[in-house]
Amino acid sequence: MTIEMLLLAGALIGFIIGLALRNSKFGCAALWIVPLAMIAYVYACQSAHPESLTSTSGLEFLFVPLWASLGAMGGYVIGTSLRYFLLAKRDGS
Repeated sequence: MTIEMLLLAGALIGFIIGLALRNSKFGCAALWIVPLAMIAYVYACQSAHPESLTSTSGLEFLFVPLWASLGAMGGYVIGTSLRYFLLAKRDGS
């Protein structure tokens, strides 16, 4: 996956979490799904193709979750803001 795809995937997941969860404590805790899922993804990809491992393949465990997590945090902020503005507009305030 490219950096752009990781950012977009993370942003989509963060946006969904931001819209779905009302409590910010649960929302921030739910964002831990993103780096853990990305670590599992890297492990699965590297296990499926051991012939293509290089000396820098271990860095994927650091940078793949990093970009996805950055995207998830941005998506979470946008989703939470959108939910807040929609609820405020619905309440008439």
